[in-house]
Amino acid sequence: MSLAGGPIQIRLEPSYWEAVEDICRREELSVDELCAELKRRLDEQVRRQRITAEPAALALPKAMRVFIVGYFRQAATENGHDRAGHGRGMPFTRTPFEGGN
Repeated sequence: MSLAGGPIQIRLEPSYWEAVEDICRREELSVDELCAELKRRLDEQVRRQRITAEPAALALPKAMRVFIVGYFRQAATENGHDRAGHGRGMPFTRTPFEGGN
């Protein structure tokens, strides 16, 4: 992956990368485009709030996780939750953690 013309590495759990790929497919963006825009927005937020930020290489993975959760929360509907079997006291249904006991 490259940002601002240089290669960078971002470490995320596999399920987060799958989510990034889903978002990019849905939004017709490349992973590089999505990450570059997220970094731009993160940098702008840091400037606006005058935050003493950690280096972008460390902050970007955290921002990506927050973005991914926010993206899918915005898409979650009651019908979607119902189709997934949520709201029945079994929150692990259709998640990577479904099978345990």
